[in-house]
Amino acid sequence: MIKNKHLLVLFFIAMILVVIGALFKIMHWEFAGITANIMLSVGLLSEAIVIVLLILKITKDNKSDFLNK
Repeated sequence: MIKNKHLLVLFFIAMILVVIGALFKIMHWEFAGITANIMLSVGLLSEAIVIVLLILKITKDNKSDFLNK
């Protein structure tokens, strides 16, 4: 089973991807066919999936040890 720490790391990686995608969009950059729209879409979708998984995991396990699982 995935630990909460791993889900948080995935969330932060997705957040970094969204920030870089926004930078590409603002600066009108394109890098080897990877456009800002793709980066933003993948980042936001992965953030949404990780948030749903975290919420389900937290509500399933009602313990106070959130980060130690």
